[in-house]
Amino acid sequence: MKDCISRRTFLKTAVGAGVCLYGLNYLSSLHRPRPLKTLKDTRLRKGLVVAHGGQGGGRTEEETVREMTKRALEALGGIDKLISRGDRVVIKPNLSWNRAPEFAANTNPFLVAALIELARGAGAARVKVLDNTCSSNPATSYEISGVARAARKAGAEVCFIQPSRLREVTIPGGKALSSWAFFDDFILKEEVDVLINVPVAKHHSTSRLTMALKNVMGMVGWDRGALHKDIHPKISDLNRVVKVDLTVLDAYRVLRDHGPTGGRLEDVDNSPEGARQIVVGRDPVAVDAYGATLFGLQAGDIGFIREAHEAGLGEMDYGLYGLEEITV
Repeated sequence: MKDCISRRTFLKTAVGAGVCLYGLNYLSSLHRPRPLKTLKDTRLRKGLVVAHGGQGGGRTEEETVREMTKRALEALGGIDKLISRGDRVVIKPNLSWNRAPEFAANTNPFLVAALIELARGAGAARVKVLDNTCSSNPATSYEISGVARAARKAGAEVCFIQPSRLREVTIPGGKALSSWAFFDDFILKEEVDVLINVPVAKHHSTSRLTMALKNVMGMVGWDRGALHKDIHPKISDLNRVVKVDLTVLDAYRVLRDHGPTGGRLEDVDNSPEGARQIVVGRDPVAVDAYGATLFGLQAGDIGFIREAHEAGLGEMDYGLYGLEEITV
């Protein structure tokens, strides 16, 4: 079965087979969750880079976001230090809701497109974009978010999650979960060489915030609603399995209230003083720790950040390995 299917084929499959049958279990001792990508050049920094931008000088939002992304990754050391020629790259945005970009409920489509262009420029053989959305019709979320069109234009394969690619994985050292079901596309070395997580910074009614660590919930199946009870250690547990090679936090627009679905423009901050930032780093805990400050919070205020730090998944002191801020 092909990884990427057309919208029409997806809808037919959804009706015929039931796309939300996440209970399928495809355990195999022949396939193990992939480790982090081994860097071909150690000059890729461990710290964070924050790009600040606006739409000055007559630039469009698309031009601004593209330049912010490019400059931020250059300052980190260059995406070519991570992506080798022939690599299979998976980009995982947040495409959860049927919302247009201005509502900041999904990842900015221009950011996704910029990452695709950079990955292809570094020699990636294939770039896939996919997410396990919260919509009953994922194709609609993909289209309304603007990501499907932008990604195709940039040269990526726009894919839908397929239940047949779901497998239960044991979670080593899990605090609240001993195992859970993950999609092959995100975890198997046979499927992905470089995994790039591209969350959007927004308020969340259950976990308080949603950014990089929580965006991993779009890489899993089964009853995700069950994860919302005692959510903070569960988010940390899921991140014990998924190995994200690069995290790019979209804070060009910030949804400050009524998340995660949004829907009110008055809840969206798009000001140069409080938003219009793109944060890049190899450590998702550090990225989220910085992201918390965008909401006037500290890393320790957010349960899943504390849990992930205590689990040894990253550094809660986001400036420990250096923080560089650039203005575009």
